[in-house]
Amino acid sequence: MKTLQRAIYLLRSAWLLRKIRRSKKAETRQAAQQRLTELLVAKRGIGMKIGQVMAGMNDQNSFAQLTQSAKAWPLSEMIPVIEEQWQQPLGNILTHIDESIAAASLGQVHKAQLCRTDNEVDEANPYVAIKVQYPDIRQAITSELSLAGMLPKAGPVKRWDFDLESYQSTLTNTLLDELNYQHEMQQQQFFHLSMHVRGLLVPKVYSELSTRHVLVQQWVDGKRLSEAAKWPDSMRQKLAETLMQTLWQSLFDLGLVHGDPHPGNLLFQYDHEQPQLVLLDYGCMVSVPQHRRMALLHLIQGLRGKTRLNSFDAFVGLGFDASKLEAIKEYLDDLAKILFEPFLHNAPFDTKAWQLSEQVGTLFGDKRWLFRSAAPADLFLIVRIFQGLVTQLECLNMQLSWPDMLERALKQESLNNSLLWQLDETTTPAPIVVKGSANTLRVKVKRPNRSPIDVNLVASAALELHELMPPHVLPHIQALNIDIHSIEQQLQENGLEPQTLLDFEHEESHYQIWLE
Repeated sequence: MKTLQRAIYLLRSAWLLRKIRRSKKAETRQAAQQRLTELLVAKRGIGMKIGQVMAGMNDQNSFAQLTQSAKAWPLSEMIPVIEEQWQQPLGNILTHIDESIAAASLGQVHKAQLCRTDNEVDEANPYVAIKVQYPDIRQAITSELSLAGMLPKAGPVKRWDFDLESYQSTLTNTLLDELNYQHEMQQQQFFHLSMHVRGLLVPKVYSELSTRHVLVQQWVDGKRLSEAAKWPDSMRQKLAETLMQTLWQSLFDLGLVHGDPHPGNLLFQYDHEQPQLVLLDYGCMVSVPQHRRMALLHLIQGLRGKTRLNSFDAFVGLGFDASKLEAIKEYLDDLAKILFEPFLHNAPFDTKAWQLSEQVGTLFGDKRWLFRSAAPADLFLIVRIFQGLVTQLECLNMQLSWPDMLERALKQESLNNSLLWQLDETTTPAPIVVKGSANTLRVKVKRPNRSPIDVNLVASAALELHELMPPHVLPHIQALNIDIHSIEQQLQENGLEPQTLLDFEHEESHYQIWLE
C-alpha cells in the first residue's frame, strides 16, 4: 500500500511539473508551483530533493519553502530515535533540547545544550545542532528509487540514447550516502581539516555522539543569502570571494565538493573585518578523481592560452563518450569558449550577460542533446554546483575575476599539474567512425492543425533509426513491409550516404526521414 501511495504521489508530481512547463498564464503556473511545493514538502524524500533542485539558489521563488524547511515532526516522536542511537536517556547528555524549526527532506535539526564534561572545560554547556533522520525515510527512498527505475525512456532521453541506468545509479548512490550520517560526519571532518579559505566556517562535529542516524555538530547562527545580499558592498565582495575560492579549492585541490548548494545550506555572519560563510550539510558531497579534475583545469588553462587547447581530449578526460563526441568534434573548441567564458576575461565578469543557453543553442541547435547524452551521468552534480555559484554571485550583485580567484585559491602544484595533463589513451575507447559523406539526418513530420516537426540530427543517428520512431507508428511501418533494422544494417555496411530512408503517411501525418 505504501509503495502504491508513493507511485501515485510521483505521478501527481510529474503531472504538476508538466503543467508548470506548459502553462502560458503566470497565474496558472504559480498555482501549480504552489500545489507541487505543498505535495513535495508533505512527502519529503526524493520529491523534496528534486524540489530543492528546482528552487536552486533563489530564496524568493515559489519553491522557497523547500529550502527554508518544512513542517517538523514533534520532538516527542524524535526522542526515541535519538535515545535508541545513543543507547541512553537524553538527560545523560543534554540539559535541554528544543522543538525543531528546521525540517528537511531526510531528517530535521534540533537545537540542544550539552551537559558539561571534564573534556569540555573550554566549552561550558555548548549549544549543538542535532540532526535526526526520519524513522521511515530509508524505506520511502528505496520505494521511490525502485519506482524511478521503471520509468520509460522518452523524448531526448530516448532519441539521443542517454544512459538512464547510470543516472539512476548516480542518484541512488548519492541518496544512500546522504542516509548514512557517519559517512557525512567523516566528509565534514575531512573538509574542516583540509580547506583553507579566508572567511569559510565548517562547523565542528561531535564524533562521539554521532551515529548512522544522528549527527551532532556545533550550533552556528547566521543570516540567509537573501539577507546577506542587503549588506554593504565591501561585505558582499568578501562573501563572493569566499564562495568562489571555496569552490575552486575544493574542486581542483581537494577533489571533494559540496554538492547541495541550495539556500538552506548556507549561513552568513556579519563582520566588518571578514564576514563568514557557514557551510552546512555534508551529506551530498561530490568526489572528483584527480585525472578528471586535472582534465577540466587543463581545458580552462588551454582556453586562457597557458597551454595548447585540445577540447576533445579534455572532454573525454572528463568522462564524455568519445564516440558520440566524434560526431561534433569540430564544435568543441567553440563550445568550450561558451561554457567557460568567465575564465576568458581577466576583468570582473557579469554572469547576467552570459546568455549561456542561447549561445549553446545557436552553436548546436538540436545537436546539443548529443553533447548532453555523451556526458558522464555524475556530471550533472558538478553542473548544479557551478549554477549555484552563478546564482549566489547574482544574488549578492557581485562580479569577480574568475581567473584571478582561481589562481588565488589553488596550490601552485595543481596549476602546474594541469599544464602537464594528457589523455590516457590506453583507458579511453576509440571513437566509432562510420564511413559515408552524409553529415545530417533530417526528420520532418507534417501534422494536421499542429506545428510541423523539423529536426536536424547527426548522421550517425540513422544507425538507430528504430529509436527515433514513436511506438504507435512502428506497427504501421511494419504493415508497409518496411524493415527498419534492415535499413540500419545496410547503412552500417554501405556507409552513411545522402538518401531517403523513410517517406510515408500515418493518421494524416506525413513522415520524411533522409540523410543529406
